Amino acid sequence: MQRALALIMLIPLGGCHDGPARQQDGATVTRMTAASAVPPVPAPQPVQAPPAPAPAPELVGADVARAQWARSDDGKSGKTPRCAPLALASAAGADGVPRAADFSGGWGVAFDLPNLRSAYGFAGPGVLPDDETPPEAQRTRLARQWPYMQELDQLPAPSFAGYGLSGAEPYPEDNPEGHGLQSIAYVHVGGQTCTYNVWSRISRAHLQALLGNLRLLD
Repeated sequence: MQRALALIMLIPLGGCHDGPARQQDGATVTRMTAASAVPPVPAPQPVQAPPAPAPAPELVGADVARAQWARSDDGKSGKTPRCAPLALASAAGADGVPRAADFSGGWGVAFDLPNLRSAYGFAGPGVLPDDETPPEAQRTRLARQWPYMQELDQLPAPSFAGYGLSGAEPYPEDNPEGHGLQSIAYVHVGGQTCTYNVWSRISRAHLQALLGNLRLLD
């Protein structure tokens, strides 16, 4: 009888001991499972700088134009330029070699082709008395002098050109495109005082393209 009572008393004690241990193990497993389900925080990625913009292409004839302008009366004056240098965004399909062109007191750039010297070019021949008039008076003067006019919207406003054959003549009926003839333009650029020269001995279309590719240098 005493042995039976001892066994009965041991059974609750064993059950009370095992229950909390199993509960503790289950809670630990639950916490470990939940922790393992949380995705890892990704490492910060380095911020990449945007690609640098491509450098602007060099303007055609710019180096010669700057050098010649610096030697001109305007460049040596040390004052705000009245006849700032120009250059070309494109030679419009021609591939001439630039060189200095002589303009007394002014500056110029001529381009030579293998079979044609001074095939095309541009110049700031200096400031003349008529160049001091307001832009609208300049437009009227060029329109009276030259048979054709062209607006130059890529340059500071107001910019325009009067052009034709050398001597301010229209193109002949048998050669309306002026192939092989001396085409020349007188150009007014907004903010500048001098009347620039642009010429082409290639064609009328080439002269028009040069006018559209003129750029004002700093």
